[in-house]
Amino acid sequence: MIASLRLGGAERQLSGLALMLHAEGHEVEVLTYREGDFYAKPLRESGVKLTVIPHPGNEKRLVEEIAAHLRQTGCEILISYLVGTNLKACFIKQRCPGLRLVVSERNCDTGKWLYNTLRLRLYKVADAVVCNSYAQEALVRKRCPSLNKKLTTIPNFVDAARFRPSGRKPGADSSRISIVTTARLSDRKNAIGLIRAAAMAACDNLYFDWYGALSNDKYYGHCQKLIRKLGLEDRFHIHPGCENVEDLYARADAFCLPSFYEGTSNSLAEALACGLPAVCSDVSDTGRYVIPGNNGLLFNPKKISSAAAALRTLARTSCEELAKWGKESRRIAEQDLSQTLFLQRYNELLGGLVGGK
Repeated sequence: MIASLRLGGAERQLSGLALMLHAEGHEVEVLTYREGDFYAKPLRESGVKLTVIPHPGNEKRLVEEIAAHLRQTGCEILISYLVGTNLKACFIKQRCPGLRLVVSERNCDTGKWLYNTLRLRLYKVADAVVCNSYAQEALVRKRCPSLNKKLTTIPNFVDAARFRPSGRKPGADSSRISIVTTARLSDRKNAIGLIRAAAMAACDNLYFDWYGALSNDKYYGHCQKLIRKLGLEDRFHIHPGCENVEDLYARADAFCLPSFYEGTSNSLAEALACGLPAVCSDVSDTGRYVIPGNNGLLFNPKKISSAAAALRTLARTSCEELAKWGKESRRIAEQDLSQTLFLQRYNELLGGLVGGK
C-alpha cells in the first residue's frame, strides 16, 4: 500500500500523483486529517481510497492515531507534503520502523536559516526527501549535508489536457495587454511590489488582474490603498480566488508572478501550458522555464525598477512576438513539466525504496 498524508496547498500535485499511481495498479490511500478539501471528489470518482482521521485537537494524539491506522492497513510507503505534515510524518515513522517515508520540500524559502536548518535535521528518519525545484535541493544540501544521499528533485507537473492554449492570440489588441496573476495575496507573493512596478512602468496599455485567496485583510487593505494612491484603480484589480483558473488564463495575454521565493510554481506551470508569455521574478527554478526573449521576461523582485523595466518591455512587444513566446511556453510545459515525466521519476524513487527493503 502507498499512503499519502495530508497536503495543504499542494493538493493538485499529491492528488494527481495518487490518481496516476492508482491508474498503474498500485493500492493507494490518501489520508487526511482535514475535511472539505476540493480534491476529494475526483479521487473518489476514480476509486482512490480517501480516509479522513478527524483531528483530535492534540498533535501527539493525532500522530498516534495515524500511526495506528498505517500499521493496521500495512502501509509500505508514506508520502507527506508540506512542513507541518512532514514533521508529523517523521514522528509517525519513529512509531512505524518498517514504514518507508518520503517527505516533500515545496518552497525555496531562503529566509529563517536557523529554523529551517533545525527542521531539516528532523528529516534524518526519512528514507527520501523530494524537492520540487533544483534550487531547493541545492539549498537543502547546503543547510543539511547529512541529507545529501536522500535528496532528489521532482518538479511539479501540469495537466496539459486541462491547461491548454485557448486559441486566442496574445496581444491582438495592442491598446490593452491583459496580465493575470493567480497566487495567494500575501507579502511573500509580492503583490505590493507589482503594484509599485505597474505605476513606475507607466504603460497605459497594461491591465492587471490578481486572483487569489486573501492571506489577511490588512494586506489586502494595504494593496487597495496603494492602488488608489498611485492612480491605478482602472488598471489593477484584485479578485477572490477562482476554481476554474484555466478560464482566467484563456482571457489573458500574459502571466506575471512577482514572488520573493517559489519552488516550482503550479501557477507558472499552468500559465505556460495555456500558452501564455510569462513575466516573473528570477527566483528558484523560474529561469529554467522562463527564458528572456524566448517565452517571457525575468526581473529582480527586490528592485521595483527591474520589474518596471520588464513591464515596459512587455508593453512594447508586438502581438506576433507574444504569440511566438506563447507557443514556446506551451512547448516548455509539455517537455519539462509533463505528467509522464513526473510519474516516471516517482516510480523510480518508490521502486527503489521498496526494492531496498
